[in-house]
Amino acid sequence: MKKIVLIILLLHVSFGFYLSADEDIVKTDDKSVSVKREKPSFIEVSNVPENAVEYLKKLKDISAILNEKESSFEVHNSLPSYAKSIDELLQKPIYKNLKKESIRSLEKESAEWDIYLKQLEEWEKLYKERIKVYDENREKLEKFSTLWSETHVNADSENAPKEIQNNIASVIIEIEKLREHAKKYYDAILVDSNILTTKISQIKEILEKIQKTKLELSNRVFYQNKTPYFELLSKNTFSIKLYLLSAFNTFQEKFQDVKIYFNSNIDKLWYLLLSAIFNAGVVTYFNYLYRKKKLFVRKESMHKKMFYFIRKPFSTFFILIVLCNVAIFPDMPNSVKEFELLIILIPIFRILMTVIPPDVMKHFYLYFVLYLISRIEKNAIGYELDERTLNIFIAAALAVYIYYLIKDRVFQTLTKKYFQTVIYRFLKLLIALLIIAVFANFYGAEQLSSRIVDGTFIIIHASIIFYTLSLILTGYIIIILRRRISTASHIVEKFARRVEYITNTLIKIWMFVWWFIIVTRVLGIYTYLIEYKNSFLSLSWQIASTTISVQSIFDFLMIIIGTWVIAKVVDTVLQVEIFARFNFPRGVPTAISTTLNYIIIISGTIIALSSLGITPAQFAIVFGALGVGIGFGLRNIIANFISGIIMVFERPIQIGDTIEINSTMGKVLGIGARSSTLKTFDGSEVIIPNADFIAKEITNWTLSDERRRKVLVFKVDFDSDIELVMKIMNEVASSHPNVLKEPEPKSAFLGFGEYYLEFKLYFWLTENLIEAQSDIAIGIYKQLKKEGIKMPLPKQEFLSKKIEDTGL
Repeated sequence: MKKIVLIILLLHVSFGFYLSADEDIVKTDDKSVSVKREKPSFIEVSNVPENAVEYLKKLKDISAILNEKESSFEVHNSLPSYAKSIDELLQKPIYKNLKKESIRSLEKESAEWDIYLKQLEEWEKLYKERIKVYDENREKLEKFSTLWSETHVNADSENAPKEIQNNIASVIIEIEKLREHAKKYYDAILVDSNILTTKISQIKEILEKIQKTKLELSNRVFYQNKTPYFELLSKNTFSIKLYLLSAFNTFQEKFQDVKIYFNSNIDKLWYLLLSAIFNAGVVTYFNYLYRKKKLFVRKESMHKKMFYFIRKPFSTFFILIVLCNVAIFPDMPNSVKEFELLIILIPIFRILMTVIPPDVMKHFYLYFVLYLISRIEKNAIGYELDERTLNIFIAAALAVYIYYLIKDRVFQTLTKKYFQTVIYRFLKLLIALLIIAVFANFYGAEQLSSRIVDGTFIIIHASIIFYTLSLILTGYIIIILRRRISTASHIVEKFARRVEYITNTLIKIWMFVWWFIIVTRVLGIYTYLIEYKNSFLSLSWQIASTTISVQSIFDFLMIIIGTWVIAKVVDTVLQVEIFARFNFPRGVPTAISTTLNYIIIISGTIIALSSLGITPAQFAIVFGALGVGIGFGLRNIIANFISGIIMVFERPIQIGDTIEINSTMGKVLGIGARSSTLKTFDGSEVIIPNADFIAKEITNWTLSDERRRKVLVFKVDFDSDIELVMKIMNEVASSHPNVLKEPEPKSAFLGFGEYYLEFKLYFWLTENLIEAQSDIAIGIYKQLKKEGIKMPLPKQEFLSKKIEDTGL
């Protein structure tokens, strides 16, 4: 048999080989074209033994790869029964008219189909990987088969020894066996893959129908969809035991759904494990520091209630894990969500106990009881009388519960005063809606009643969860900002309170937006809000060849605001964090910050205008048309702007310089795009156009050196000791703390006047110019007076005084 297979293979390959001569004749448009073909490759006879061993090893490796995953064979064996069960489910009477079913029944069906879909998609993913592996290795086998077949033809043409030809034949037979094996399982996988694709398509189609029907039913709330309650009561009896048993069975089914979901997402559990390890480390670390009283720099922070949640590390850890779980498993089914929403209340209440008084916590415990009852009512299916009775009770109990929330002023300790009025008014609206829900249930509008009750629960539930989350996240961020390590940042140290306030505000905004999205989705109005938002933003106007929409205007405003915020943040970081840490040449910090500010603002403006639909070509046309107008009408503004840029790079003046311009002297407070601000020594602020700094003469007292020489002139009586006067002047000036030692103060005798001796004192200062000069003058005067040196008197005063003394 082995020889027969080998002969057939050789005939097949030889026939194909000899037909493929060096040239093929290809006919194109009645013309024959000779096309050169590459000669086939083969293994030299001398290299056959060595290569045969090598290729047999490769074939074993390929065989191992093709058979390494037994899961595909398990799927192959399980798929027929799975497909049959899906076909049976699709034949259920419920799918003949979905609109006759309740939303709860549809939700149950949807959850069941989600499990099937998840499993089939996992199998489809596995099959795609296997098909890819088969394709790669089948291609290798094709190349191996061609190579060894041509090698056998070459060996035969060279009359190779029989042992060599048998060696080649054994390799060819192994290749063909593996090819047949691969082809067999490849075909099976293709068939299974086709079944998977078909069933997935069917499930997605039915899920889409269920979702569409649920949306239609949820929106049709203002109609009588059930028998009036009292009529139903007269025709049916209560089956409390069976009702509770139905709820218990539903809970068991959902618990199984949870297990199946996480088992089918085992790959994502590693992300959850990593997040759990990270959260455990963070919570444990901060709890350890808190217990050791090393958490805060300021000890009074230990006694603030907003940080008491650190005392509950396990509860904090569990809440953070649930938050991570929502991010890791965004497509989790409703059964998993319900399970998480129920168990998360326990750690949340333990956290709230640390910040909420006991008399307020009793309201939260009461809500927990009502929520448990609502879960029973939500999961018991098939007992309408019991279900609607419990729904009426829950609606009435919720109304009473909210009434006591308002009466006991619960939110007075939880929120700011300006929020309390809004919250209490909203709670009064909920009471009115719950009363409507009770009467709607009596009338038979069960859909409306359920919608109101479910909406009330989700509003309260989401509020509790997001309040606790904001408490934890805000607390941790403020803790990080107040840690000792935060002082390493000048920005955090200087703007700590502002950073805390902004962070707290952003977290609250994030929590509120998240809460709003969840509530609107549960109430069924989220899609309408999105549609209204999209339709409003799509409104547009045609201006010449440019189309401007509300969306583009909104984008324009957001970009402008974002540009302004980025410019402010960058400038603050540069001024506080960079320039304060490093020494730069004079004027370089101002040049860097101003240049970056211009770049950010100009780039942001161009992007903002582009969002309006203005193209670069239109930019050129607009600025070209306005060029003449700008040149004449705004020439002063343009001149001042250009002068400001020149000042930034040339740096004739800088912020903090003492300058004199137009007989005005003061310190430079700021250099703007159009003008600069000068604060005079009398306290007034003068706005000077930038062009004046370029076109006019300026005296900069601190351009290259902040040292300033001051001169004091003294006149004393003719009888004074010249050396003593000069000594006193030098000593008083040298003893003043603001006077520079180098160059040292120097006094000089100027000469004789009509009735006085004149002296000058030269000394240098860098700060307190006016105060220091005054102090030195007063000090010299007192010292001269102490030494008995008199100030000179004019001759007229001297003669008149002498006449008065003689009595003439």
